[in-house]
Amino acid sequence: MIRKPVDAVQGADMRGAESRARAPTLVLLHGWGFSGSVWAPLRAELPATTRVLAPDLPGHGASGDGGRLAEAEDAAAALIAALPAEIEYPVWAGWSLGGLVALAAARQWPGPQGLMLIGATPRFLRGDDWPAALPPAELEDFRAALEGDRRRLGRRLAMLCARGSPDAASLARELAAQLQAVPASPEGLAAGLDLLRRADQRAIWAELRAPAALWLEPEDALVPAAVEAELRALRPDCRVGRGMAGHAEWLARPGPLAAFVSEFLDHCSAGESV
Repeated sequence: MIRKPVDAVQGADMRGAESRARAPTLVLLHGWGFSGSVWAPLRAELPATTRVLAPDLPGHGASGDGGRLAEAEDAAAALIAALPAEIEYPVWAGWSLGGLVALAAARQWPGPQGLMLIGATPRFLRGDDWPAALPPAELEDFRAALEGDRRRLGRRLAMLCARGSPDAASLARELAAQLQAVPASPEGLAAGLDLLRRADQRAIWAELRAPAALWLEPEDALVPAAVEAELRALRPDCRVGRGMAGHAEWLARPGPLAAFVSEFLDHCSAGESV
C-alpha cells in the first residue's frame, strides 16, 4: 500500500518534529456533514508537541469520492493509504460518524495503535439488543431531508449537535456556519447516512487488542449516554471520560476533552496495552 508524504494529507499538522518516530499521532475523524476543520478548537487546546492529523472523510471538505463512505472498511482503507509514510503509531479518534471509520481503521492497521470514540458508538441504529441508540425513523428523516433544502438540513443537524449545551443557540449557529462554509457533497452525505444505518462494529470494539477510550456527554441527542454500560460490558478495560452537555459541547468548551485526549496519548506512549 502506497502512503503519501505529509504535505499530501488534508489537514496535516505535524507539530513537534523532534518527537520520537514511534510517538503516537492523533488522527481526528470528523462527523457527518462536517470536515477536518471542525477540530480547530480542540487542536488549539492540545500541547504544542502533539502530532495531529485531521483529514476530510470521503465526500466531505476537500475530499471527493463520497460513495466510499458507505462502507467503513473502504473509507478506512483510503484513509490509511493517505497517511504520511512516517506514521507508525496512529491513535484513531472519531467523533460521531467518524467513530465508525476509526473502528474500521483500527481493524485494518497492522501495528501499534490506539482507539478513541468521541460521542460515537459501534452501532448508531437502535435494535432489540442495542437500545441506547437512534430510532430508525430518525435516520430516515435525515434521508428524506437530503432531498430538500440543504440549509434547513444543516440547521437541524446543528441544533441536534448543540442540544444540551448551556449556550445551545450560539453553538448551533457556529455549527451551521461550518456546515455551510465547507459543505459535504450530496453523494458523501447519502453514503454517510447509509453507513450510520447499516454499520455494526461491536465486534471490533470488543476484540481490538489496543488501548481504547470513550468520551460521552450526558445530554447527547445522537449518542445516548446510556450506551456506556453496553460499551463497557464489551470492553471493560476502556478508559471513560464524561463531559457535561451535548454532542458537540467539546467544540464550545474543548478543554476537558483536550485533557482527556492528552492523558490517553500519554497512556499509549507508555506502551500500556490496557
